[in-house]
Formats: sequence, C-alpha cells, structure tokens
Amino acid sequence: MTRRQFDEQLAELKDLLTEMGELNCRAIGDAATALEKQNPSLAGEIKNVESAVDEKETEVERLCLKIILKQQPVASDLLFVTSAMKMVTDMERIADQAVDISELVVKMSQLPYADIPTEIYDMAERVKDMVASAVESFVERNMELAKETCRADDAVDDLFDAVKKKLTHVMYKDIDDDENGEQALDMLMIAKYLEKIGDHATNIAEWVMFMMTGEHKKLN
Repeated sequence: MTRRQFDEQLAELKDLLTEMGELNCRAIGDAATALEKQNPSLAGEIKNVESAVDEKETEVERLCLKIILKQQPVASDLLFVTSAMKMVTDMERIADQAVDISELVVKMSQLPYADIPTEIYDMAERVKDMVASAVESFVERNMELAKETCRADDAVDDLFDAVKKKLTHVMYKDIDDDENGEQALDMLMIAKYLEKIGDHATNIAEWVMFMMTGEHKKLN
C-alpha cells in the first residue's frame, strides 16, 4: 500500500468519525426538541439515527483493522488509529443514551406534562457542543480543545445538580400524586442520561491525550 493510499484511508477515517459526531449531535438535539414540543413521533425517529451510528461504528472498526494489518502504521498514526477504535465505543453509547431519552419522552407524552426544568434544555445544548468539540479535537489532534471540552463538563454537572434539587423537591411535595412523581423521576433520568453523554464526550477528549502522548490520563 502506498503512502497516498494510506493518507486516503486516514482521511476516510476522519470523515467517518466526523459523521458519527454529527449524527450524535442530531440525536441529542432531536431528543431535546421532542421533549420540549412533546413530540413522540420525533422521539421515535431517534432510533434510526442510533442505527446509523452503529453502522458507522462498524465501518470505523473495519477500516482501522484494515489500516493496521495492511499498512502497519507507526508512531502517531498508529496511536490515532488505535485511539479511534476506542473512542467509537463512547460515540456508540452517546447514541444509545439519546435513544434512552427518546423512550422516556414517548412515555411522558402519555401523561399530562409537568413543568420541565429549563436546566435540562441547557444541559442538552451544552453536551451537544461537548460532543462536537470532542470529535473535532480528536480528528484535528487538538489538545487544547480537548481540555476545553473536559472543562465544559463541570458546568453540565452543576446543571444536573440543579435539576436534581428541583425534581427531588417535586417528588417530596407531590408524594401522594403518582403521576407527578413519575414524571419528575422520568425527567431526572433524562438529566442523568445527558450528564452521562457529557462524561462520554470527556472520555473522547481523553483519548486525544492518549493519542498524542501514549498515556491515558484524566483531563477533568
């Protein structure tokens, strides 16, 4: 295999990773919109996005193995390829959690909606930005952007704590109201899934550290 072919395959790999990131951002955005608009139909479509992410994951893994076996890359290129095989696991889980959110949205649509903490929408926007920047930092091998992504997770954690405080109050206040209590619990689960998405974005950023230094360290 010539260097030109190798460069073309690396470019293809970067494109696939970027596409996975874009699909995940779409899934997160659609989940938040479905929640806000009380749209179970839109929520149901997120499963199709998850399937597309799964297909991209398989393509990435096959391409990485092909590059390793046929080209036998060394040094930084090898670290990039092996790190890509690791980070797509986090990418796939982000899509899974978007689906988990969508399933809760469908469930919640069957009951009268309670007030949704605005912090949930802020969380969704922030983790969507984190996913986008994490993937960009990986593809561009940008350590500073990776660090910024990890720092952004602190704000997401603070928002989750605010949501948890509000919804815990609702659950205790309406302890005898099964519907309100169940809605509050579902919304808390949605916030938890968003927090986990932020954690996965942080994991992706940490693979940038591994790719560039050979050491896997916590950046946050």
